[in-house]
Amino acid sequence: MTAATRGTVLLVGGGTGGHIYPNVGIVERLRAAGRDSVHFLVSDRPSDAKILDALGYPYTSSPARPLPSARKPWKALDFLAGWRRSTRQLMALLERENVGCVVATGGFVSGPAVVAAARRKIPRVLVNLDAVPGQANRRLAGICTKVFSAYPSDLLPDAERIGLPLRAVSVGAMSPQEARESLQLDPERPTLFITGATHGAESLIRAMMAFIGTPERAAAFEGWQVFHQCGTFDVATLQKAYDDAGVKARVVDYCSEMGAAYRASTLVISRAGAGSVAEAWANHAPTIFLPNPYHKDQHQRHNAEPMVGAGGALLVTDHVDADATAADLEAPLLRLLREQDARAEMTDACARSCPPDGAEHVAAWIADNA
Repeated sequence: MTAATRGTVLLVGGGTGGHIYPNVGIVERLRAAGRDSVHFLVSDRPSDAKILDALGYPYTSSPARPLPSARKPWKALDFLAGWRRSTRQLMALLERENVGCVVATGGFVSGPAVVAAARRKIPRVLVNLDAVPGQANRRLAGICTKVFSAYPSDLLPDAERIGLPLRAVSVGAMSPQEARESLQLDPERPTLFITGATHGAESLIRAMMAFIGTPERAAAFEGWQVFHQCGTFDVATLQKAYDDAGVKARVVDYCSEMGAAYRASTLVISRAGAGSVAEAWANHAPTIFLPNPYHKDQHQRHNAEPMVGAGGALLVTDHVDADATAADLEAPLLRLLREQDARAEMTDACARSCPPDGAEHVAAWIADNA
């Protein structure tokens, strides 16, 4: 049986771009090998539809809901109702699309899909993305045919270690000047790229607004420019903050060319989702990570630690209080804005230590087993 005649590969994961984009990288490798029949299963959040509509891949939105925490037991009924609806949806989807393999990147959308595939004895692959596996991944690993992980974890003892799967567009090939021109930036100015991933990270944005609100700090951006991807935050409000501070900046809600953004950058400030860490590392971008402060397990901090340990990044705490975060950010950011040698050392450290892209490994397993 050829790749073209095998069943459809169902790529499962949603809620954030961090669960979707690794699957896109896997699909790119599958299609390069002639496996064209793919379908995505994502959450019913509008941001997921926006991503898939822009990419042009076929997809279905799942009614699945997150497993509630012990602090919100009243949401258990929503979870159970969503599980039942998504299970019915999946049994029809597996049949309609002639699914021959399920690839799940974790999160609440993955649970019903993996369970339904197990009932149908369809090969199922779990790709764990974070340094601290979430509840869904820990529970699903035992019923998956194959488990990959971008981080070593005692919680997934049988997982094969791989690099995080990346889209081709995530790794830039242009010169910094060409990349800046493609993003409507001054090609000759050093560039600070700021990203909070799909949703923008409001506490990070507020911290930057507080940072540039002090004239002495804003003056450190003399000769620089900022490219800020702010997600769901109001673009006009953030753009005005930069303009009022006298900081040259371009603010966008969404950037589809992340490789260009990283290639354009001289320095990066970012959340520390697994995809954000992998993209910054693959592009050898010196980065200051401010991990999401709302995660109880602090998995974003753990995601960033290998790149920090290699010398390619720094960690700063997001205190949620904008002034407190800006105060902690001041010393490392001002130093890296001013010291080219310090940035060069971080770039070299990234180049020496960057993990390989894992998309090829997952696609190769599918080719051999499904």
